[in-house]
Amino acid sequence: MEMSDHDLSIHTNPDAKDWVKFFRECNPDCNVPDDLMLTWFSNAMMAMHDYLVADKVTVLPDGSAFFVGEV
Repeated sequence: MEMSDHDLSIHTNPDAKDWVKFFRECNPDCNVPDDLMLTWFSNAMMAMHDYLVADKVTVLPDGSAFFVGEV
């Protein structure tokens, strides 16, 4: 895929499945399974969401975490 063919609308698309599809189209030889890529994209999107909206992130002793924010 040429950069001139790049559809910039992906940058405002919050659907991780569409990111996987787009990544696969741009990198057809990538040997990472789609379900793993879906996890990666989803995790990155949620991390950014939490960063932008969280008032306070609480990490528990077991390593799990939650945030408090307004919905």
